[in-house]
Amino acid sequence: MTTSHRTAAVITAYQPGETLTTAVRSVVGQVAHVVVVDDGSSDAAAVLAECAALGARVLSHGANRGIGAALNTGIGAARAADPTLTHVLTLDQDSEVPDGFLAGLAAAERAAREAGMRVGMTSPGTITTVRRGGTDNADVFRPGGEPIQSGLLLPVATLDAVGDFDESLVIDGVDSDYWLRALDVGLTAVVAPGVSLDHRLGQPLVTGGGIRLPFVVASQFRYYYQWRNLVRVVRRHGRRHPRWAAGAVVRAARHLAIVTVLAPGRGARLRNAGAGVRAGLRGEHGLRPPRTAGSSTHRPRR
Repeated sequence: MTTSHRTAAVITAYQPGETLTTAVRSVVGQVAHVVVVDDGSSDAAAVLAECAALGARVLSHGANRGIGAALNTGIGAARAADPTLTHVLTLDQDSEVPDGFLAGLAAAERAAREAGMRVGMTSPGTITTVRRGGTDNADVFRPGGEPIQSGLLLPVATLDAVGDFDESLVIDGVDSDYWLRALDVGLTAVVAPGVSLDHRLGQPLVTGGGIRLPFVVASQFRYYYQWRNLVRVVRRHGRRHPRWAAGAVVRAARHLAIVTVLAPGRGARLRNAGAGVRAGLRGEHGLRPPRTAGSSTHRPRR
């Protein structure tokens, strides 16, 4: 923990395995508190007990509510338990932070503030399985684009200014919406180029010839949430942020086209994406109705 920061790490989990204990173990010595929020898992008692033994406070939702709700629960609990907190670090169960991770983010935030920026959030410059161009330099910080939620350092002042994460989105788009809302109140996202996060995101896309491509394939049900929430977030923010909206649609369409051509399961993937678009246009939100959602609704991976 840095001398000027008092930080709580909030880790969201759903049906966690050993990666959750790895995440807790990697961050527990860098922060004042670790809060793990289990989002309605059916068989996680042993792993959660191990997290508690490592020093984490473990909270559980009685039912699966989504990553936005898990983040809000954890942040609220951390702030209520320690009113002196200055920051919250959000992590997924499948992320692992190296030594010095928090100190590196804090240094980038401090340098950006000294340069006159209103810092709303700071993220690592390198994230495993996530492509982030232009961050591999010797600068202490650089103004950043859209961050992902895992590995994100949020000042308490940002939480007060922006409010809660949108629980109605459930999973995909939760971080995009929060970032855009931060921009709307005059806050800037900052990247710490020298800081890296090990974050597992879906399954790597490997061609029939064994060539590994720089894309990942999400679970089939995720394409419903990705496309439903893309429609919702674009409708919400597109007028104020047209450049982001156009880029988000292009990136999502390109990804879907590539994985449709190269990855198995294309029929189910396209059906889920199409259902998501229709649901977004109808203004639907929250968990997908069980009769159409299949067996899974939420995973805390971005």
